[in-house]
Amino acid sequence: TLFPCTTLFRSARSTKLSMSAVNFALGALAGAAATAVAADAYPSMMPTLGLNRPQIELKYFDFAGAAEKVRFTLLMGGVPFKDTRVSFKEWAELKPTTKYGQLPEMYLNGETKPYAQSGAMLRFAGAITGLVPKDPIKALSVDEAIGLDEDLRREMRPSIVISYDQTIKPKEKARKIKELREKLVADQIPKFLSHFEQMLGNSDYLCGSSPTIADAQFLVTCRWLGSGVLDHIPADIMTKYPKITAFRERMETRPEIAAYLNKPK
Repeated sequence: TLFPCTTLFRSARSTKLSMSAVNFALGALAGAAATAVAADAYPSMMPTLGLNRPQIELKYFDFAGAAEKVRFTLLMGGVPFKDTRVSFKEWAELKPTTKYGQLPEMYLNGETKPYAQSGAMLRFAGAITGLVPKDPIKALSVDEAIGLDEDLRREMRPSIVISYDQTIKPKEKARKIKELREKLVADQIPKFLSHFEQMLGNSDYLCGSSPTIADAQFLVTCRWLGSGVLDHIPADIMTKYPKITAFRERMETRPEIAAYLNKPK
């Protein structure tokens, strides 16, 4: 007569334990979801969700180039790094020892094995700083903005490459560069800058109210186009785009960026 009661007691106890386990699992999932949401909302407070920040050395030439977007990202994320600058005199000897015969290279935690490709470094820097959204749709918008910037730079490339072509006589080279740059100023550059102006809309940054790696990359492009160092591209070419102009000023006056840009060379 006791057996059915014992079975019932054991069944109830088992059910209670199972429900406790389910509740615990649901609580853990809710906590993880809340953590992910908080990480997107407050990336500077929770930048890695458990990913330890490594010691970083970034090696590149002593100018902006392909490494500047990575530098800006690490600076905005508050991640210390060793900013190693290579002179052209050193490059001749260093080049054969690099991974793919090019810079930048990134070294982590004192390892001798470098990582290459600035785009990969940018996304890595974004991951450890929280400047890449964890929401896939938000991340898609960031990659879209980066792709648009790369399309603009692709249009610029022929006029850059020809300037290094030693097989073309100087006068002919100057004529071709002038022709290519004037076409860029008349057509392609305004087209892309209009896209970015529209992308900014009423937001402070390209993909919303907080900066991402896309903003780090586009800032480099803004500074390059408006530098006056590119023959036949006016230094004031950005002034026709008030939202881009405000974006550049907003980025350059961020304390960490301003301190870097104003650092004595």
